[in-house]
Amino acid sequence: MEPLVSVILLIYMVEAYLPKCIESAMGQSYRNIEIILAVCEGKDRSLKICEEYEKKDSRIKLVKRDEKGRGAGRNSGMKAARGKYVLFIDGDDHLGPDMVLKLVDAAEKHGADAAVCGDVYEYENEPGRYEEHVAGLPEVFGRRELYGEILSRRSFGLEVWNKLFLFEKVRDIEYGDEMAEDRFWSVKAFRRLDRIAYVPSPEFFYVVRGDSASRKPHIMESSMEADRMLCRDIEYIHSLKEESDYFLFISCYNALYEALHFGYFEFDGWKEVYLEMRSAAANVVKSAKCRKPDRIKAFAARLGFRPLILTIRLSMRFKPAGLYDDKEESSSL
Repeated sequence: MEPLVSVILLIYMVEAYLPKCIESAMGQSYRNIEIILAVCEGKDRSLKICEEYEKKDSRIKLVKRDEKGRGAGRNSGMKAARGKYVLFIDGDDHLGPDMVLKLVDAAEKHGADAAVCGDVYEYENEPGRYEEHVAGLPEVFGRRELYGEILSRRSFGLEVWNKLFLFEKVRDIEYGDEMAEDRFWSVKAFRRLDRIAYVPSPEFFYVVRGDSASRKPHIMESSMEADRMLCRDIEYIHSLKEESDYFLFISCYNALYEALHFGYFEFDGWKEVYLEMRSAAANVVKSAKCRKPDRIKAFAARLGFRPLILTIRLSMRFKPAGLYDDKEESSSL
């Protein structure tokens, strides 16, 4: 019998995106799922929409919650979950029709504790989209290889939304109330994973909204702290020191990039971040594994804060910071 999968949707004030999200879960080719709608009533029609869909599909379970907060919402969904596997989705994103099927097949085939797939970034107020996936990677990673791949920033990161977890491994890990709560949760979850299956095809669609919370300054700060937490976790793996420095450097670089691009950069407020970048950049500059453009960014950081800012402004004319392609110049980290 096919194992049950709990698909947990975090929902708050997303009425414009919610029908597409719920229907993408209902339309999965893998049918043995329960769809848990963890909804906090707001000023829009999100709760009403959830109630309407609950009547249409017996697999839908509505979990109403009084307390706000993304972490509290995900926790309420986990308490209601009964599946062998669990998948976390935000109510403004959506799934490809075969996402659950491919992730479950990969996890079952390899006896994995988790499975991860490629994803697609869809920009609401900007043209085009960006696919994040890498061909040629192993079908299954051990924990060291998992950390190495995350640090390389080639294929997947700390976000939970493109990952299927064996529920018994993560059932007792609660989400906190900090910003970027999924990244902190993932760091804790990864400590328990021994085998992780990889599906290279892009099966998850992440909608980058014009008002997205992920672009707010306090979210970026929390994301950077989660990245630091990951690097502290792997300090014992000395052979990943170079990758760890690269990961932290690009984390800081992306935060500065976002701050400049979306207009919340203040020179004095980023001095500590710059000092952290400058320290990590020493290894990035020397690494033959890193892409040449990233070594140039690191060299600019070593020169000083103002040369770095100039480099970031120039890079805004090209593709987003820290993203890899499949060409020969891509990092082999």
